Amino acid sequence: MCWRKQIRIIFLSFICFFSIFAYAEQSAITIENDNDLSLIVNQLSSQNSELRDTLAGQKAQISLINDEQNTISSQISHVQNTLATLDEQGEWLSFSTALGETLRQQLLRLPEKPKSQPLDASIADTKVLQLGYTNQLNNLDDYPDLNNSALSSAEVIKYRRLIREQAELLKTLISGCDSVILELTKLKISNKQLITAIDNVNDAAHRYFFWVADVNPINTSTPMQLVKDIGLFVFSIDTLSQLYHAVTEIIQTPQTLFLFIFALALVFAYYKGKSKYNHYLEKAANRVGKVNQDSFSITLRVVVYSLLMALPIPILWGIIGYSLQADWDYPVAVALGYGINAAAPILWVFIISAQFASSNGLFTTHFGWPENRVRSAMKYYQLSVWVVIPLVTIVMSFDQYNNRQFAATIGRFGFILLCFALVFMTNSIHRAGVPLYIDKKGSGDNLFSRILWIILLSAPWVAIMAACLGYLSTAQALLGRLEASVIIWFLLLVVYFMIRRWMWIQKRRIEFERAKQKRLERLAQRKTAEETNNSSPSSVSNNPTDNIDEPVIDLDTISAQSLHLVRSIIVMVALISMILLWSELHSAFAFMENIKLWGSKSVINGVEVEQYITLSSVFIAVLVMMITVQLVKNLPALLELGILQHLDLTPGTGYAISTISKYLILMIGCISAFSFVGIDWSKIQWLIAALGVGLGFGLQEIFANFISGLIMLFEKPVRIGDTVTIRDLTGTITKINTRATTIVDWDRKEIVMPNKAFITEQLVNWSLSDPITRIVLTVPATIDADSTLIIDILKRVAHQCEHVLDDPEPQAFLVDIQEGIQLYELRVFASEMSFRMPIRSDIQQLIIAEYRKHNLKLPFPPLQTNLEALGRKSSRRTYTVGAI
Repeated sequence: MCWRKQIRIIFLSFICFFSIFAYAEQSAITIENDNDLSLIVNQLSSQNSELRDTLAGQKAQISLINDEQNTISSQISHVQNTLATLDEQGEWLSFSTALGETLRQQLLRLPEKPKSQPLDASIADTKVLQLGYTNQLNNLDDYPDLNNSALSSAEVIKYRRLIREQAELLKTLISGCDSVILELTKLKISNKQLITAIDNVNDAAHRYFFWVADVNPINTSTPMQLVKDIGLFVFSIDTLSQLYHAVTEIIQTPQTLFLFIFALALVFAYYKGKSKYNHYLEKAANRVGKVNQDSFSITLRVVVYSLLMALPIPILWGIIGYSLQADWDYPVAVALGYGINAAAPILWVFIISAQFASSNGLFTTHFGWPENRVRSAMKYYQLSVWVVIPLVTIVMSFDQYNNRQFAATIGRFGFILLCFALVFMTNSIHRAGVPLYIDKKGSGDNLFSRILWIILLSAPWVAIMAACLGYLSTAQALLGRLEASVIIWFLLLVVYFMIRRWMWIQKRRIEFERAKQKRLERLAQRKTAEETNNSSPSSVSNNPTDNIDEPVIDLDTISAQSLHLVRSIIVMVALISMILLWSELHSAFAFMENIKLWGSKSVINGVEVEQYITLSSVFIAVLVMMITVQLVKNLPALLELGILQHLDLTPGTGYAISTISKYLILMIGCISAFSFVGIDWSKIQWLIAALGVGLGFGLQEIFANFISGLIMLFEKPVRIGDTVTIRDLTGTITKINTRATTIVDWDRKEIVMPNKAFITEQLVNWSLSDPITRIVLTVPATIDADSTLIIDILKRVAHQCEHVLDDPEPQAFLVDIQEGIQLYELRVFASEMSFRMPIRSDIQQLIIAEYRKHNLKLPFPPLQTNLEALGRKSSRRTYTVGAI
């Protein structure tokens, strides 16, 4: 593409455009004599000359755009032919490695994707130029006609001719701008078509080549070929000379030299500041664990400083790769630069891990991991830096060099060595007991973690076998995705432990403040007691020492709900990250579309069509169900701690929202998953209707309980925590499920009550709108007792009981006289149900004490309690006179 000529044309057009505006902004034109006319004529002549040059450039630009369109059209045809060839020969790739190499060479000759941004800028610039030409054409009306003038006739004729000529040129340029915009738009459309065609070819190539051997399997001649290729690479293709000349050009280039100096300055600053960094880690470690000195900001600063201290060497490594990769004259240097750039992020991760695993680093000091396990995990750190990084560089370099000329020998040998190094590293980390998944109990020893470790430990061995069998690219891609997944998973694990440490610090601080307050209260009580006993106060300090350590609090026991929320969020983030990471290989798993499991018939536009359910559909359905299950399990904690606790809602409303949300997500997830396996709503709606009729008759009780549960969630006659009486049962609601509700009675027994009973039967809810309840005590007295004294005694003992409310006020009445016995009722109010029994006990003890104090006698039986407070009507009881 001749983009340099187009840039020069656009630059000249800009000059012309600004000159047009400069001319347009000048003052009104006045011609009074021949000198003024000659000056205007010269200006017009110069402007017309520039416009003719611009017109010629515009025609050249249109010609260039047409040539580019022809080139793009031929490239589109070439790409489409390549796609057709790939579709025709794709099924034979598994039978011939040579055929695969031939098709790969065709793919390497595909054109690069064009960029649409320069075309968009050119279209915008052309529209600006067109606007300028239009303004200049309008400004020609400001020139005088010079009719009946005494000026020179020859100059006037030339003046009028130049005006007409400029008007024609401007009209031509305006029309030409429309043509340029049209051609650029066509070129932009062609570029989009080319990009689409290239993407289709890449997807097809990924689909066909991913599970096909790209190199020959290892055989007896492979070692000799490896030695031959090493000698060829080192001596025959002038590798050392290319690297020498590339380094020389890099040093002589000011830009790369400046980057090198900058990176070396960072490395120098790193080694100079390493002692200060270690001193800060030691200082921070001394503060960790001390309640009034420890804070989460210390951990954050350690993390930030560790990340910054790990940057200089990877930056230097990356600049070396960038400089080599930019030197296109030397293919060896370009390939080596690509490999170095690919290894730079891995080097950064290794250095960060080493910083975190230092003696005063994040893992041992802040997270509290055992130091021996951390050292065991970092046992092969030197191997990772001095072996893994060079091997990654070698593998990625030969994967890019000269159409993978040495990938089957040197590249595969380096990849196998890399897998063996990963085996040693992975085994050391596994023996150290590093968890890959933390369960609800906070333990890393669980089934899911063991499954992940089995996958991680066996992955390098599987990659070695695949590389030996010739599936080198497949093994590299899958192992790379797996290692990237491990890095993301480990990063989220570090985030989990950081949040856990923050919660631990907050809990310890709260407990410390409570302990300090209790200590101050004890000191104040001791001082008061000493002053009361007229003794000299002891010299006791009211301020605790600065370094008091409280016992470590189990975070999983204290903040289980908050920690569950953290786990839920991290699991969801991990799942989304894995899907995004592995979704790049979606075309590689397209072979599952060809594995047909069963067929299903559906009607489309009145025509019955048979559709086949493939392995891919089943896999997607399983994935949807897994995501649905995770959402249903984690949604209550996410809603409660993330949203509902910030709203002014009753506990029953929040529970209803969480429950209905779970039902909706479960229903939507199941319908979506079933649709992928051919069970959509149109096919099962009649089955659902039939099941509804069957449920209505055969399982009507279960169905009635389910509907009653939904009514309870919306109508809320009972809520979690309410105290209720139903039938002969009184207790507290602890759980409302779809079929039944759990009630815990006063004996701590859990009774499962069907939901239908709460809707169809009489229900007493002691705390629905007001938790205050009335307690009625029936107190007998002999016939000769003073009624006024008895009423005063009852009111006095009611006010003496600490749990009795003053509002409503306690009341005492003489309610009946039967068989020579006076019957009194004491009516008091309790703020909640749990105070009913303590109030009855305290009042009865006070009544007995007052009776004895005033020498009053109680008839037999001594005390009776009106059972109306428990929701049951009592019959009239008969009392006999007796002594206490």
